[in-house]
Amino acid sequence: MRPWLLSLAGIVVLATLASASPIDSVTHSDQLVLSSPGSSARSPRPLVIWHGLGDTSLSPGILDFINLTQSIHPGIFVYSVKIPLEGSLDDERKAGFWGHAEEQGEEGCEQIRSIPELKDGFDAIGFSQGGLFMRHYAQYCDGPPVKNLITFGTPHYGISALIPCPTPPTLTCLLAARAARAGIYKPWAQTHIVQAAYYRDTERLDEFYEINTFLRDLNGERPLAGEMIGEDESKKREDRGQGRGLGGLENLVAVMFDDDRTVSPAQSSQFGTYAPSNKSEIILLPSQPLYQNDWIGLKALDDKGALLLLHCPGEHMDIGGEGGCGEKMLRDWVGWGK
Repeated sequence: MRPWLLSLAGIVVLATLASASPIDSVTHSDQLVLSSPGSSARSPRPLVIWHGLGDTSLSPGILDFINLTQSIHPGIFVYSVKIPLEGSLDDERKAGFWGHAEEQGEEGCEQIRSIPELKDGFDAIGFSQGGLFMRHYAQYCDGPPVKNLITFGTPHYGISALIPCPTPPTLTCLLAARAARAGIYKPWAQTHIVQAAYYRDTERLDEFYEINTFLRDLNGERPLAGEMIGEDESKKREDRGQGRGLGGLENLVAVMFDDDRTVSPAQSSQFGTYAPSNKSEIILLPSQPLYQNDWIGLKALDDKGALLLLHCPGEHMDIGGEGGCGEKMLRDWVGWGK
């Protein structure tokens, strides 16, 4: 069995899971709600997947991953978020590059709330930038609770360089990259280019704090914006922008790929960043004010043993095939929970 490579969360699949069980489709716009046949009286906890940049909700890579999930947890109910819900495959791919991140997050909220099988809560997996959208749901959305959140190569603390286009590059990716470079911290880019919503250049933090809302607020950094510098501390504590934060999760599993050269820095997948104005130094999570002051609940999770910073060998989204890193995470953190 050759390994899987979900490039930017599933664009390219190097091998299929030959032994996977078939998927029965239960219609929700005819293709998004997926369940395994032969459900038992006590079914595993449902799973919601949010794919990554340039991928689609039911791409070959995502379908293989769903097959693997269902072979490990027979009877599990799986939902794969599709943005836009009624769009074509091309519309889905474009939405990974072009769009307003908060609006896409809210569309995902509406989809998840509409699925009756998720009403008692679910585990969630976010691939690459899809992990940020799953955090948006967990932190802001009024709907069924996320139990275990597993993120693969998600740039939790942003990227300091644009994610490179695939080889050969698509026109959509090239155009988005060109537009982003032209003015990443301009209002138009922040509301029209998805990567701009989590572009956090540590040499331009003043601009980031002022103009960004998506990633800044997810990480509780709103008070660092100049508009709030003069506010008293009580107002800052109340208005960090983090919503519910992540402290209510049962577990947060943040997976880093050891040879990741797509996310910059790779340690962002575990809330690490470059030091301000010094990209030769990495500040890891325990030294981040976000953790030390518990802006979004990460320290609270850590204190109860529910923050797991785990590793997969290989490059960005190389989750392995049968017996690989992705399978291990599915066995340990999805379905029945811990």
